[in-house]
Amino acid sequence: MKIIEPIKRILLLAAAIWTALTAAACGKRDPSALTVTFIDVGKGDCILAECGGCTLMIDTGFSETAENVLAHLSDHGIKKLDAMIITHYDKDHVGGAAEIAESIPVSQIYLPDYKGRGSEYKSLVKVINKNGISANTVSQDTVFSLGGVEYTVLASDIAYDSSGKEGNDNDVSLVVSAVHGNDSYLFAGDIEKDGIKSLLNKLERKYDVLKMPHHGRKAGNTEKLIAAVGAKIAVITDSEDDPADKKVLSLLSETEVLRSAVSGDITIESRGNGEYGVSAEK
Repeated sequence: MKIIEPIKRILLLAAAIWTALTAAACGKRDPSALTVTFIDVGKGDCILAECGGCTLMIDTGFSETAENVLAHLSDHGIKKLDAMIITHYDKDHVGGAAEIAESIPVSQIYLPDYKGRGSEYKSLVKVINKNGISANTVSQDTVFSLGGVEYTVLASDIAYDSSGKEGNDNDVSLVVSAVHGNDSYLFAGDIEKDGIKSLLNKLERKYDVLKMPHHGRKAGNTEKLIAAVGAKIAVITDSEDDPADKKVLSLLSETEVLRSAVSGDITIESRGNGEYGVSAEK
């Protein structure tokens, strides 16, 4: 025993080191943590959540950025998506969905309760039908668990209006809540004044991390949203060419603000204890 136990401990240590090195080489995350990465796609949304070996993507950026998103997944050893959520059908949110869903397996997809009008939406529908992806139209709040995280997809209470050039796509965005132990995230799509009002009527808790709606654009109820959510961290998916509204940044003066225009890819990691580690690409 005096000889075997030290050898056993050395072997276990070597195995642990090898596992850590292999995970690092593959770009894999700590499976016990909830890791949320805001992939920089310019002024657009593509958010990847990883926990417990499961992956979820909220929006997919532009069609032009799909290759970069797929490269990010490959670099981190991600070969499938357990779920994809499309908040609404604007091209900066649904644009990369068809190519991504064609390139790697997607088990479930959650979609807003209306039909898009653009080519990106039509391409996604073709891929869903071709690959037999389970598609869920969200007409009421939908709750599911994935990798130890409870996700709630909040359906809009606003009726879709197809009149006008763009209709009211932004205000009918799906909003996504993610709760993992004491960790809490709210991803607010592109909701504007009416969408924020609708959300505030059903919001039942505060969140530590808020993905600001509509890339940091000021809306009539933005101040009320910020106050109601009470976030420690606000993430804005803006770009250098189209940065966040200075009025919004002023409203967030007491909050830690992370912007893709400044930081590129933004990663927030937490372990269920309400404490958050932040890293940025630049």
